[in-house]
Amino acid sequence: MIFWSGLAGENGRGPVEPGAHFYHSVLIDEHGHPINKRNAWAARATVYVHLIPPGAADTVHYRLKIPADAGSRIELHAKLNYRKFSWINTQFSFGGVRDPNEAKPDVTSDYDDGHWIYNGDTSGVSGEIKSIPNVPIVTLAEDKVELHILPASAPEPQMQVHLDASDWTRWNDYGIGLLLQGDLKGAVNAFQKITQVAPQNPDGWVNIARARFQEGNLTAAKAADEKALAIAPSLARANFFYARILRNQGKYDEAAGHLRIVLAQYPRDRVVHDEMGRILFLQRRYTDAIHEFEATLSIDPEDLEANYNLMLCHTGIGETDRAAEFQKRYMRFKADESAQTLTGPYLRTHPEDNNERQAIHEHVSVSAEMLRAAQAQSSAPVHGGSD
Repeated sequence: MIFWSGLAGENGRGPVEPGAHFYHSVLIDEHGHPINKRNAWAARATVYVHLIPPGAADTVHYRLKIPADAGSRIELHAKLNYRKFSWINTQFSFGGVRDPNEAKPDVTSDYDDGHWIYNGDTSGVSGEIKSIPNVPIVTLAEDKVELHILPASAPEPQMQVHLDASDWTRWNDYGIGLLLQGDLKGAVNAFQKITQVAPQNPDGWVNIARARFQEGNLTAAKAADEKALAIAPSLARANFFYARILRNQGKYDEAAGHLRIVLAQYPRDRVVHDEMGRILFLQRRYTDAIHEFEATLSIDPEDLEANYNLMLCHTGIGETDRAAEFQKRYMRFKADESAQTLTGPYLRTHPEDNNERQAIHEHVSVSAEMLRAAQAQSSAPVHGGSD
């Protein structure tokens, strides 16, 4: 065993090592303590939020050092694991008690500076289990692959990519993960594989257009999206991104026409209503824009963009009282940017979380000591984990 990221202590029963890749959120209180004791009201800043929304994907990067005595092959075993509650939350919920050595812990509604220990009496907890339970770790997905190791003196091999039409979704997911991280060149390279293995699939061209648009290369973005529309003229996502390209080129009427195609299919898509409203605002058609942004608020009253633009639209038609009302809503719903200053001290003492919050980051193995301990337990079932 030469590498392990995501090792759960106590043979799968304990906490996951902090250098793993997690899908959860990390919030802190006013004094930089993690929100992990059912004290959500004290949350004041977000360190990071990792999730995979419907239809999206994520790409995780690992740095593996090949030992000199690795032999001719290495087997990689990757798993995505799930545990319903984090280890610390389970300990707190069942056995958490205040440290008896602290007579008056410093606790307010904004922070908790007190210490907790997790050896409390569990005989009175609700439920049938009268002890701190071992919440099982479930494997959601896994795969294995072999690496063939060449001698250090061997010449660098030529890259050989085997393209198969059935793999287009894998290339697409990989590219989406890179796109969301801001690796636009890598994303385009992945999406181009789709256009090679499945040239009649519009998704490759649509996503190339998305990446080129984020680069600011509107000409290349437009050319790629036009290829997608040639394959599927009514495809909603192709029309939506084409409208965004046209809007940035100042072609407002054409952009609105493509958004109407999307709205005919998804009339309750608030993002499309926001985009349509923005186009109408730029054309100074304030009343029509207000109609679109109000359609957004009928779906999500706290939509930030809609409240902001309604403030601008009502200002444009001289309705200052209504504009002030939406300004109040906007200020209420917008993120408190100054709260991010609270994360500084926390990140300096939690380097793993600092690494995890970066858009593009790498994970390395646990220490050699932890690897040896895991190897010693290899005769029993050992589970990597993610809380």
